Amino acid sequence: MNKITRLPDTELEIMKVIWTMEKNINTTEIKKILEKNRPWNVSALQTLLNRLIDRGFLDTYKEGKNKCYTVLVTEDEYISFENKSFFKKVNNSSITKLVASLYNSKSISEDDLLELSKFIEDKTRGDKHD
Repeated sequence: MNKITRLPDTELEIMKVIWTMEKNINTTEIKKILEKNRPWNVSALQTLLNRLIDRGFLDTYKEGKNKCYTVLVTEDEYISFENKSFFKKVNNSSITKLVASLYNSKSISEDDLLELSKFIEDKTRGDKHD
C-alpha cells in the first residue's frame, strides 16, 4: 500500500461513496450515487477515479464492459491519518489543547466529556482492546 496522503475534497467525496458500499463498485454506480447531490461529467469522474488509483486508494479491474473499483485504503485508515495530521498540525500534539478548544468552541457537549472521561478511565484501568 502507498503512503496515505490528504485527499482533495472532490476525491474525498468520491471515496465516501465507495466506502459506503459493501461490495466493489463500478463507474456507473458511483456516478448514480454522486448525482443525487449534483450533476457529474463521466470523463471528469473517470479522471478523479484514476487519480485515486494513482494515489493508492483504489485498484481497478474489468468486469465485462464495466470498470470496477476495489478499496485499498479503508475509511478508518483515512480517518486515522487525517486525525493524526490535524492533531499534530493544529494542536501541537496536545490532547489537552484539543479537548479545551472543542469545549470552548461549544463543539463538545457535557455528554461528550462524560463519555471521554469514561473512555479514559476504562483505558487507564487496563481495558485497552475496545
